[in-house]
This record gives sequence, structure tokens and C-alpha cells, in this order.
Amino acid sequence: MSVDDVKRTVELGNEAVRRGCQILEQALAEATEAGALARATMHDSSHDEVEKAKAKLDSLEREVELAIRRFEAAVQYANEYVDKL
Repeated sequence: MSVDDVKRTVELGNEAVRRGCQILEQALAEATEAGALARATMHDSSHDEVEKAKAKLDSLEREVELAIRRFEAAVQYANEYVDKL
């Protein structure tokens, strides 16, 4: 495999990661909207199951944000690798 082949393969991988980021960002937006509606519905409740649901919503948002940051870091590291070739 030539250096140009490696560069092209890395760029194709970066494109896939960027698409993955877009999908995750859209999913996060939809989950955030759904979470806001759920929170509005549950706002007066302090039932244990409601508190667990709120915690799960918070966890979901954090995990998706972390995944997006990991994807972005992967692209950055891949670009740094290609720059060194």
C-alpha cells in the first residue's frame, strides 16, 4: 500500500467518522428534546423511578457528548498521522 493509498484510506475513515458525528449530534438533539418533554411531564414527581429516569436522561446526554468528542479526537489524530507521512 502506497502512502497515497494510506492517506486516502484515512480520509475515507475520517469521512465516516464525520458522518457518525452528524448522526450522534442529531440523535442528541432529538434525545434532548424528548428529555425536556419528559422532564416537563415528571417535574412535580419525586418518585424513585422518576428520579432514575431523570438520571438516565442526564447519563445519555453525557455519553453521547463524550462519543462525539472521541470521534472528533480520532479525526484529529488521524490527520496528524497523515501529516507525518
